[in-house]
Amino acid sequence: MSANLLGGKKLNLSALFVGFITSLLILGAPPAHVIAGSKPNTLVLKPHEIKLRAHSVAFAKGATAEKIFGQLVYRDGFVLSSASPFWGGLSGITISKHGKHVAMVSDSGFWARLDLSYNKNRLEPPQRAMIGPLLTKNGRPLKYQRDRDAEAITLVKGDKFFSDAYISFEENHRIGRFKLTKEGVQGQPTSYLRLPSITRRLSGNAGLEALAVLRGGKLKGSLVAIAQSRKDGQGNFLGWLVRKGKISKLRFTPPALDTYRITDAVSLPNGNLLLLERRYKFFKINIRVRYVTQKELRSGRPIKGQVLMEANSSEHKVDNMEGIAVHTNKHGETIVTLISDDNFNGFQQTLLMQFALSSSPTKSKR
Repeated sequence: MSANLLGGKKLNLSALFVGFITSLLILGAPPAHVIAGSKPNTLVLKPHEIKLRAHSVAFAKGATAEKIFGQLVYRDGFVLSSASPFWGGLSGITISKHGKHVAMVSDSGFWARLDLSYNKNRLEPPQRAMIGPLLTKNGRPLKYQRDRDAEAITLVKGDKFFSDAYISFEENHRIGRFKLTKEGVQGQPTSYLRLPSITRRLSGNAGLEALAVLRGGKLKGSLVAIAQSRKDGQGNFLGWLVRKGKISKLRFTPPALDTYRITDAVSLPNGNLLLLERRYKFFKINIRVRYVTQKELRSGRPIKGQVLMEANSSEHKVDNMEGIAVHTNKHGETIVTLISDDNFNGFQQTLLMQFALSSSPTKSKR
């Protein structure tokens, strides 16, 4: 098939496709934002309820009944789809203390709110969600896509869900404070946080990808913000700790030759941190969950942490995992929830998955 382009010259689209596939094989799959589909126009979006279709999925592919992956035990997961043209691009998630209420943000500039129910600790299929647009401080629609790229959401008060939440944005890098109610996110921020000057020099998709308010320990109430791709001169990923108005730098050290990127973070009840990380390589997506102690956050040294779980799209049902949240169920188990960004491209999916943390992480155990 060909198209008549560029002043009448014929361009062979089949050859272009073959060339594109060849480049993928040589260079590896492109980053998510490169293969993103067309995003919906949230200028016309008004808050409303949508219906969801939830298809149950296993985490391990094939006939295996395996449930334990590192220190995480798979509980339940669903592919979430909807007839709504707005549904997709979910890049950040936060959850209430006991896992009943969820708020998410999309990189197309909207929020989503849904309630979860459980039957004997098993997550039941979500059926409905409320969605609505993120707005300017004056309550106007976000006109340009560079202003809509919401990437993370975290509760300001840690355990209090129906209160305030921080939402971070890439491209036009900023962190806004929003009201979170039973009806959803109040679309307009009440304020914006003061950020270090270096954030103004972050490239478009290398911005404030991960956000977490520490829920315990000596740094309780502090905000951790991490850039997805920005590194210092020694190759450490950059982050910042905001405590009582003061900002200090954090440095996260990946292993040598590591190409993972940090896509989100969440605080455990004790104030230690979980990081969600993702890597594209050829046609395979790799993810991992890393544990970081608050002692490491306070040390002033590069932070390594401990890997709790690794998975890949060849062996596991994973996609572009971008959001992580934590709650405690009625039996005292720590439940980790992951959400994926489908990039609105038709061949990726929105996955909502839950795992139980099998034990307290230790530095000597992987």
